[in-house]
Amino acid sequence: MERIGTDLIDMERIMNGIEGINATKIIYNDYNEIEEIHIIADQNRGAKQISRDIQSLLIAKFDIKVDHKKISVAQISSEEKGEKSHRFSIGAIGYCQVDNLVEIKVILKKDGKEFESTVKGANSRNNIYRLFVQATIECVHNSLGINDIFIVEDIVKVIVAKQEVVNIAISFISRDREELLVGCAILKKDDYEAIAKATLDAVNRKVVQLAM
Repeated sequence: MERIGTDLIDMERIMNGIEGINATKIIYNDYNEIEEIHIIADQNRGAKQISRDIQSLLIAKFDIKVDHKKISVAQISSEEKGEKSHRFSIGAIGYCQVDNLVEIKVILKKDGKEFESTVKGANSRNNIYRLFVQATIECVHNSLGINDIFIVEDIVKVIVAKQEVVNIAISFISRDREELLVGCAILKKDDYEAIAKATLDAVNRKVVQLAM
């Protein structure tokens, strides 16, 4: 399968936005197909989860399906002390419907504190997903005391290993650059919780870096 819409450097750069990945090297064969993907990652997430994230990203972003056997993950000790304490976790999520409008509420926890956000919008399924991402991001903004550094770009569902996975792309905007962050979560009984988890999967590592 041909590489779609990006070159090798861009694909590796986007993969580096996945939580836990420090470096990526993609090797192609003579037919311009991915032969191997080599990953250096920290030890905060399992190698299988990182591999699934890569598969999900390639399908959602580039329409490329890669067998997990082609993905090699080498994990090294993280030098970032106290990193986990700076990560967000989900405190509570909920929504209520009034006619054609829906109100979304998200509460995140970090460092013993809670951050809450409520957003409203049109009551369509796709928009509800986007509102949950927006509410989650607003909680993050509230904790940092900064607005508009994380912007939702895309929300895509894919099937990986016969399971439905949601992939969320979020742009991180700073004064001198723009970086694409990607997170994913398996869709189980609660789609909305998975949306919030995928959002945190995308931004948590960047939040840790900002907190250092």
